[in-house]
Amino acid sequence: MDVEADFQGRKVVLTRQENRRKRNRRQKRRDRRKALRKWGRRAALSLGLVVVAVGLPFLILTAYSYTMNSEYFALSYIDVEGLQFLEEEALLEAAEEVAGEHLFNVRPERLEATMRTLPFVAEVEVERRFPDRLYISITEYEPVAIVVDDGFWLVDVHGEIFLSLHASSLEEELWKLPLITGLTRADLREEKGRDELHVALNVHRYYQEMGLAEKHSVSEIHVDELIGISLIVGEMGTEVRLGWGRWKERLERLEVVQDSLIRRGVDPAYVLIDQEHDLSRVVVGRRTKPGNGEVVESEF
Repeated sequence: MDVEADFQGRKVVLTRQENRRKRNRRQKRRDRRKALRKWGRRAALSLGLVVVAVGLPFLILTAYSYTMNSEYFALSYIDVEGLQFLEEEALLEAAEEVAGEHLFNVRPERLEATMRTLPFVAEVEVERRFPDRLYISITEYEPVAIVVDDGFWLVDVHGEIFLSLHASSLEEELWKLPLITGLTRADLREEKGRDELHVALNVHRYYQEMGLAEKHSVSEIHVDELIGISLIVGEMGTEVRLGWGRWKERLERLEVVQDSLIRRGVDPAYVLIDQEHDLSRVVVGRRTKPGNGEVVESEF
């Protein structure tokens, strides 16, 4: 505030400033209020963090305890897919250790390792399906033949031996598989042996596709490195020697010979279609009398 005053005969303008002491008090009060509010916010935040830090683990522990003790997650159902040869009872016995177990406690990889030891099981996948179900997918070996080598050994399409069986335990469906002789388990560990197995199986497939099995079914396929592939066919066990290669041509020739033998009522002991070049020449060994072992050889 400006005030005019006489000072020794002179007019002097005095500027009166506001009372600084009062202003400083008001400012201090405002500053204290701001500080209190800021401290309050910080205290509330700190208190909230303490509550969360203490309460959250408790809530988690409570939820975990409830979940792990709740019957809602107890294993009640097992779904199985892919069984053909493996008996369901054997699979359920392997899964018995987890029956009624809490689903969170089931270790799929442990159960898979156990089930891979079961017969016919090539691959297995175990999956937990909440809240109370276990899904098991089985991939079985596909048996394509029975190798006879000091017992009966099932082999798959890759020539891998995967199961040893006694004759009494072979199911009727498995007995329909061709018996392979002349190849050993040691042979099938080598590529050459597996190739020969595939050749034998292909010859058997051609034989069936051409309808020859309807006349004389195949009971055995013999593999010999020197004489080639031989089939044992019919109720009397006629040996059909096919040699190596040109399988379809040899089987077509066999069909003609078989038809002729059936018309004549001839019971052959063997049929040789193993000539390397001239397949028109077929040698037939005829039994003179059933059971006496005498054979008369002729050409067709």
